[in-house]
Amino acid sequence: MAEWYPITAKFTADEKRVLDTLRDVYGKNYNQSLKAGIEIFARMLIAAEFYAASDSKILKKIIRISKKYDRLRDAEIKKTLKEFPKEQQDVEYEKLSKGIASIFSQFDNIFVKNRKVGRKKIPKTKGRPSTRL
Repeated sequence: MAEWYPITAKFTADEKRVLDTLRDVYGKNYNQSLKAGIEIFARMLIAAEFYAASDSKILKKIIRISKKYDRLRDAEIKKTLKEFPKEQQDVEYEKLSKGIASIFSQFDNIFVKNRKVGRKKIPKTKGRPSTRL
């Protein structure tokens, strides 16, 4: 049987809103969504570390094949786009780029990187120090 460890955490209002959205849209409670997020992050991190650390001939061949199919996919996409009118291409591109930009801007607001740790600096007062106790 698994041993459970309760972990407390504090969230900002934006992070809480994300958890509420996950709860409402996907029907997961806070614990389930946090556990799933940690599991996905751990799997992606392990895969990235394996990919970066491996020096396998097979992996190099797989990478070369994937680059080849990326080029073929890009050619097919360009060929498909030529079938649509230019105006529709521009509208779809604008919608997609604005959607992606808004998604990434929300993540930038939620996951603030450079939070200052510690007490705020108290500005020094000008003049002579007070001798009163």
